[in-house]
Amino acid sequence: MNIEKTFKEIDIDKEYYRIMNNNNINEQKDYILYWMQGSQRLSDNRALTVSAEVANHLDKQLYIVFNFISDYPEANYRHYSFMYDGIKEIHKKLNNYGIRFIITKGDFIDNIKIWADKSVMTFTDKGYLKPQRSWRNSLSKKIKSPLIEIATNTVVPVQKVSNKEEYAAYTIRKKINKHLDKELFTWNLPELKNKNNLDHIQPENFYNKNDFLFSLNINNELPEIKNFSGGYSQAKLKLKSFVNNKLEDYQENSNDPDLNVQSNLSPYLHFGQISPREIALFIKEESELNPNINPEDFLEQLIIRRELSFNFVYYNKLYDTYPDALPDWAKKSLEIHVDDPREYIYNKTEFENAKTHDYYWNAAQLEHIYTGKIHNYMRMYWGKKILEWSPNPESAFNIALYLNNKYSLDGRDPNSYAGVAWCFGKHDRAWQEREVLGKTRYMNKNGLKRKFKMDKYIDRIKEVSGISKINGDK
Repeated sequence: MNIEKTFKEIDIDKEYYRIMNNNNINEQKDYILYWMQGSQRLSDNRALTVSAEVANHLDKQLYIVFNFISDYPEANYRHYSFMYDGIKEIHKKLNNYGIRFIITKGDFIDNIKIWADKSVMTFTDKGYLKPQRSWRNSLSKKIKSPLIEIATNTVVPVQKVSNKEEYAAYTIRKKINKHLDKELFTWNLPELKNKNNLDHIQPENFYNKNDFLFSLNINNELPEIKNFSGGYSQAKLKLKSFVNNKLEDYQENSNDPDLNVQSNLSPYLHFGQISPREIALFIKEESELNPNINPEDFLEQLIIRRELSFNFVYYNKLYDTYPDALPDWAKKSLEIHVDDPREYIYNKTEFENAKTHDYYWNAAQLEHIYTGKIHNYMRMYWGKKILEWSPNPESAFNIALYLNNKYSLDGRDPNSYAGVAWCFGKHDRAWQEREVLGKTRYMNKNGLKRKFKMDKYIDRIKEVSGISKINGDK
């Protein structure tokens, strides 16, 4: 049986999938396997939908396997706790689908291989970062079944948009927009013809969250975030709340830290607990019902800017490395000013503990620590000042990535790598040259005070952190 012929028969476009090895389909096996990794959801999951359609086409059962990798780079208890919430919700929901759910922990190749070797074929969602791509390549070489990767966490597949790294939003916008009308639809999970009555499989202590997570031997330095629970149902609640209470003001006030007109959906997007397509469709439908809502600025961030970041990490293998992540003009400009005297210099520990002279920067870092994210505008200010107050740009780049990946629920994400690199000139243009920053964009404290009512932002940070006195000068 030919894989491409099978996909053609069920009308799956070639641009959605990649066959990762040359193994033959074994029609004598009983099930199709979907290794769920980056798309941790049942709703609008292209990889899951394709797996189910193939299972129906071949009259096979469908199994899903999810493995908790205990040594995911830079992940800690905060991240695992959020992810666990989503996986547990899927576990409960799948009781009604006739799909067997297998939860494992530890070495993913050994755990996935056991089930992949007994499957007709194995599917997985597409990986974009280096660890994810390495895992998929390694698995493809060690299993007996075919491994097929399905693009699912972007609205338009990265390779369908462009075959190269794009310079900025304006170079990728038209390339994405020309596909949107055809790509903005929901990939519904079809009802399975061949349902199974086999019990799910999970570790003995899976239902006890703390016991299970501690059994993974993960870094437990950071506790879970109380204002964020993971899972698709929580993502939907956040989405509806945003549309009902904030979207009308988003276009005018999204940059204002004290108003906090944010969707708070980025952690759910990071773990694949809700799809960008589903968010975009919901936003579009609601805006058609409410003439006071202009969704364009939000959709620009959700689709264009987000997918620019996926383009960046996919085509630039050194997306996490200074200076290779940056455009030539930024590299040269920062190098020219590498030895400029700095008014303030802080080390990683001082940054991490919010011990700078700057009241507002410290507040942003406290927001990071206690809420798992920073208001978008303050995150830009936060990154710019790390560049300005570090001994050199390379140490600043590494400190910013370290802090972002450790504290942000949406850290270790294409958006995060692009966001940090933006503070150093990525996807931006050259500005007026100045000491230390060269031609990279400058932000200052006076601008915050001039544009926004920062006292309200500070009050909010004091409340969520429980800290009554923030270090630094206003």
